Amino acid sequence: MTTNEHHVGIPFTRRTDDSYVGSLSDAGVQMLAGIRDLRARAVRVMDELVVGPYGQNLTVKDAMIRARHLDDQIGMEQVRGSLRHRRVNRLTRMLTLFTVAVVDLPIMFWLAGSVFDVDWTKPWDHPLTIGAVVSLLATGGSAAALHHLGRNLRQHKNERRQVDWPSLSVGGRITLITVGLLVGLMGVVMFVRMETERVLGGMVALTVLMAALIAVVLVVSATLVFWTAFRDGSLELDDLRHYSDVIRPHLRRKRDYEEQAHELACQYDLLGHRTERELSDNR
Repeated sequence: MTTNEHHVGIPFTRRTDDSYVGSLSDAGVQMLAGIRDLRARAVRVMDELVVGPYGQNLTVKDAMIRARHLDDQIGMEQVRGSLRHRRVNRLTRMLTLFTVAVVDLPIMFWLAGSVFDVDWTKPWDHPLTIGAVVSLLATGGSAAALHHLGRNLRQHKNERRQVDWPSLSVGGRITLITVGLLVGLMGVVMFVRMETERVLGGMVALTVLMAALIAVVLVVSATLVFWTAFRDGSLELDDLRHYSDVIRPHLRRKRDYEEQAHELACQYDLLGHRTERELSDNR
């Protein structure tokens, strides 16, 4: 073993005479072995396997290359003025969730209660339970469907975050028509139910405006869910976030190995200087 340790990154040159070599302690030898082992582990981290966004097996190094390519692509498009990759702000997402929970759900619960003939003077019975379950399923199911459809259509978003109609396939156009029908159906069902209550109850014509207003509120809420999901980021940004999530723990571990190796190298450096002083004093 030579004492010139440039090949392992030790930031100093040792003497190679017999007196110094013979003076190396077991602690110094163990430190060198530990430094080599830690740096070898740090290198091997880059060859470990991670799962890509589409289930493919990639090394950490390959995933970093793909993530860097996506980051460059997104950055270049943003420099050119594209808004396609922009995320919806947190306030808008919270507002969408608030609308579904505070507006849609109570209205749907009232509609389900009317359909199942809930006696509101004695509500705690079987029809109320059925109405609550149906309203939860209808509200959550429609919101989830609209959110899913909105995210699926993001690949057809242009640089102004609008639907790029020429790029829409037949399936994409059918999906968008389905969204419109679902949103419209929600409004129509609510309006018809309110109008039926007005006719049966003999209420004034002003109730028609109330029915129309509630129907519009449901339509706006459903549209908000769809467009929030549609405008929120892009497929490329999703892939970049996935790569970042799977790479981050490995890079953290690699950095830990390198920091431990650096700390051990500093200790080895101090030990070497102390050994040199002892040799000088003995002469």
